[in-house]
Amino acid sequence: MHRRMVASIGVLTFVLALAEAVIAQEASKPAPAKPAATGPRPIIEIPKMRQDFGEVYERDKFEYSFVVKNRGKADLVISEVKPGCGCTVANFDKVIPPGGEGKIELVLDGTRVHGEFAKTAQVHSNDPDHPELTLTIAGKKVAFLNIVPDGVVYLQGRYEEVVEKEVTISSNEKLPDFKVIGVTSDVDDKISYEVKPAAKKGEYTLRIKKNPDLPMSTSYGSVTIKTNSTNAPETKLQVQVMTKGNITVSPSSVNFGNVAFGAKDKEANPVTRTVMVIKNSGEGLDVKDVKVDNPNFKVKFEPVTPGKQFKVEVTFSPPLKRTASQRETGELIINTNDPREPSVRVHLTARAM
Repeated sequence: MHRRMVASIGVLTFVLALAEAVIAQEASKPAPAKPAATGPRPIIEIPKMRQDFGEVYERDKFEYSFVVKNRGKADLVISEVKPGCGCTVANFDKVIPPGGEGKIELVLDGTRVHGEFAKTAQVHSNDPDHPELTLTIAGKKVAFLNIVPDGVVYLQGRYEEVVEKEVTISSNEKLPDFKVIGVTSDVDDKISYEVKPAAKKGEYTLRIKKNPDLPMSTSYGSVTIKTNSTNAPETKLQVQVMTKGNITVSPSSVNFGNVAFGAKDKEANPVTRTVMVIKNSGEGLDVKDVKVDNPNFKVKFEPVTPGKQFKVEVTFSPPLKRTASQRETGELIINTNDPREPSVRVHLTARAM
């Protein structure tokens, strides 16, 4: 009986192994090829798939119409032309008959490209061999005026600090008599400026200076450069004017992090952090007093370098813990003798562990 059971198990094991081998062999066979499409089919042909404008002066838009041919014997249906970015718009013929021609027009917003550019659009059609094709419009946009450095002019500094930037202006049109004939601004109360011919013929130097008497503030404006170019009679240059204080606190905010708050049977340990008050230029700084609006924070201060640097110690005495998400916040107010910065504020925060 025992021998017959062993023999049966052996036969069963052999049969299972054979079945697994057959299944594995069938799985390894390549999938049968799909039958080729039958009947008349469209065949898309776009003789030119990339339009390179080369170097061109700035313009409102760049547009080009790509010719699309149908070399097949069924209607070519273009279901979608999908630009790669929102700066490009596509217009196209949706159905092109056998032997016919249509077009796909791409229009690129010229105000949204700078320097070298290459924008694409995906063409989706019912051609089974070429269901998706890529069109490209490219070029290099050149401004009429060459302004170096290009972009926003940043005038950032502390009050009473002299901050000045210099910009060079020339013409990319290579005009023999190019001239900058004037400069205006919409922030005359915040900046001063002057333009003069540079050493190289056809170049001008524009110097822009921040008003040193400005209070602490940040503002934006523009300088308009007027020239004798018919293509670019006026060009705006963006300007940011920022006046920072002469007193720095470090750190600018104090986070005590997760702190063990008190319990009914255990008093919490206080935690101390240090804030440095520094006058960045000149002398004569004096800290009159230091206050905080939360009684759980205590402060004291002392001079480190008289007239220039003070140390403020902030000690947090954790209260009784009432909730898991409990936290304490406060505002440290440092009163000084500086008429422009009579008080400096520092945010304080601590969270229950």
